[in-house]
Amino acid sequence: MKRLTLLILAFVFCRIAAAITLNGVNYTIDTLAQYPVGPGARFYELRMLRADNGSGRLDCWLMTVDTKNPYVSIEQVLGKDQLVGTERPSAMAVRKTTPTHVVYGGVNGDFFVTQGDVGRPVGLTVVNNEFAYTPTANRRLGGVDEHFRAVIGTKMSYSGKLVLPDSSYTIKHVNYTRAADELVLYNQHNGSTTGTNMYGTELLIELLPDYQWHTSGTMKAKVLDKQENIGNMSIPKGEAVLSGHGTMQQVLNTFSVGDTVTLKFSLKVDGEKVKMLQCIGGDTYALIVNNGQVEQSNFWNELHPRTAFGASQGKDTLFFLVVDGRGSSAGCTTKVLGEIIHYYGAYTAVNWDGGGSSGMYIRPFGAVNNGSDGSERAVGNAMFAVANIPVEDNTIASIAPYQPICPVPRYGIVEPKFLGYNQYSVLIDTCVQGVKLQCDASLGEILPDGRFLASGTENGTLTAVLNGSGGEVICPITIRLMTSAPVAFRLDSLLTDNFHPYQVQIQSLVNGKVMDLLPSALTWQSADEAVATVDAEGIVQGVADGYTDIIGRVGTFADTLHVHIINPKARLTCWDDFTSHENWLLTATTDFNPTWENTDVVFNFAGGRGAFVRMERQAAMMLRPDTIRIPVLTNAVVQKVNIGIRPNNSSSLQNIALFPDGMPSGEQANLDIDVASALGKDEALFPLNFDYIKFFLSSATAKQQQRFQMNGIWLLCNNYLETKDAVTDARNDAIRPTKILTAEGVIIRQGNTTYSILGLPIKTD
Repeated sequence: MKRLTLLILAFVFCRIAAAITLNGVNYTIDTLAQYPVGPGARFYELRMLRADNGSGRLDCWLMTVDTKNPYVSIEQVLGKDQLVGTERPSAMAVRKTTPTHVVYGGVNGDFFVTQGDVGRPVGLTVVNNEFAYTPTANRRLGGVDEHFRAVIGTKMSYSGKLVLPDSSYTIKHVNYTRAADELVLYNQHNGSTTGTNMYGTELLIELLPDYQWHTSGTMKAKVLDKQENIGNMSIPKGEAVLSGHGTMQQVLNTFSVGDTVTLKFSLKVDGEKVKMLQCIGGDTYALIVNNGQVEQSNFWNELHPRTAFGASQGKDTLFFLVVDGRGSSAGCTTKVLGEIIHYYGAYTAVNWDGGGSSGMYIRPFGAVNNGSDGSERAVGNAMFAVANIPVEDNTIASIAPYQPICPVPRYGIVEPKFLGYNQYSVLIDTCVQGVKLQCDASLGEILPDGRFLASGTENGTLTAVLNGSGGEVICPITIRLMTSAPVAFRLDSLLTDNFHPYQVQIQSLVNGKVMDLLPSALTWQSADEAVATVDAEGIVQGVADGYTDIIGRVGTFADTLHVHIINPKARLTCWDDFTSHENWLLTATTDFNPTWENTDVVFNFAGGRGAFVRMERQAAMMLRPDTIRIPVLTNAVVQKVNIGIRPNNSSSLQNIALFPDGMPSGEQANLDIDVASALGKDEALFPLNFDYIKFFLSSATAKQQQRFQMNGIWLLCNNYLETKDAVTDARNDAIRPTKILTAEGVIIRQGNTTYSILGLPIKTD
């Protein structure tokens, strides 16, 4: 059975970690993973634990993006590409990704409407230079300008004008419900139509060739269509609609198809005019970080999952941060959120929507954080980093480990996993094969299976080399030798026999990762060598039936493996011969009435959908079989058979399906379960706990009395070598019938007579 907690050495665990103070409390930071995720971008999986061992763990997910990288762009995506509607960030990213436009990471965005127009963001929304939504209320905001420089502010000021030669008229809103005497601009982000009523005039417009949409500047457009007193005008992608009511309708009525209209927009953030490329609204509190200072008073003082967007002082490094909450991670206030993002380099930062909406997407892993809903929530919008590359490229040009700095206890064994990137730093392989490790003897050695053993006495660099189609690729990993670490045997108990030697596995927990330790680094002892022995490599060999303890020691550490040896007496052992009927519960479809007749199960087949016969016995198989065999003979037509077994290392019942295309009828069939194939090769599987056999019956079965003849459940040891004496003893056993496995199935021998599975004598010696 797998140990639930690891034993801790008496001396201090040398944690490779940093420290941070959050709301006056000291925390240590374990960096569980850090690696590039795209051009100019790096991802960090962080776990923050209170230094005083108090409650309040924080799981954090951080992505940093250098927007100076020539292949990087920052893009906002609306749920289903319109203001009203929600979508999971991972679905947005996948939908927007092409071979040369790779959306590789991002987070959820604005707070959004949850009733009525579900998904509509509540703050200022700008998508690809276009106003998508201009709200009436002021909220904090974050985004980038046309040069991908961060714009994070407290107050926005919007102005829109329809300019005529001798006058101008206010464009009250963009993609907002048109009220009396208002002029409103609608574009593709509103959806496929304006959604207006019939009381107004609408002009379909298209920018002239020399103009582009901007949040600040003058644009000229051509009138493509005009509709009076119709409403709900269609909005083709790339075009827009001017919609006027009352006095503004009268203004629009003066235009004709083919006319040119002049629009002038202005957007100021904290008083400074800006051409915003992407913008997402935040909350109504102060910025969580402003001019290098974390907000200390006007913040959201409740523990929740949180999402933040920040920027460096130079505005060209962006920070995307998610902190999990409402689970094993406690969540945080927006003040603590600000302290975390400031610690990693943010000079200014804004709080975006949190709670169950907080989520981070990293390609190709999907949603990487543990959302408090239990799964990723569909949201109104999200902000992403994108790799825009000239051509599709699937050749590995560089590799990186999941952990570039790897703490290892002495005699720890490491098998680093590597990510592969193309020449544009796009992640194309999450588990690169064929990487070879190299190191100096002072650091350790490379084992025959390719893993690194920290057998040295000094810190150093492990070199990873990949000889791929793109040439030789080299990557360093820093190895920091630890003086001690939490150590334990992986198993606390073992059921085995003298045919299955077991290599004791020793493990250490380092920065949340389980790591193997070299067994030969320990000294070994068996409490009773008459039951089981253990060699210098930690290999346990069963000898005779019984119990003993295997003890391993290194330094001041010692652990014990409790061993139970039960040796098979023959290659094939009958676990249950079906003679003790009280051990079995028979159930079946209504009116089948299954009963026992000696060792047969007899029932009256009456037809019906989903017909079955089930035999249930919940008991441990106190052997270590390689194969479980149940010989069956029946005249019923069996569609398939399920056998339920619960491994000792699992609380879940494993349903093993046999004969999925139907079991032979009228002839013997062996229900064989290869334990390793069906359940795995872990020694912790044993003892196996048997639960049930369920036969699913076809309607082609004759509606009459049917029976299953099974003659026992047999446990087969593949490694068992029968001796001549064992065979002789079996042949001379005249006291009771002996069941023997042959190539044809099970036969029964009593004295000198052998019987078939039907009980008829077939041979006399």
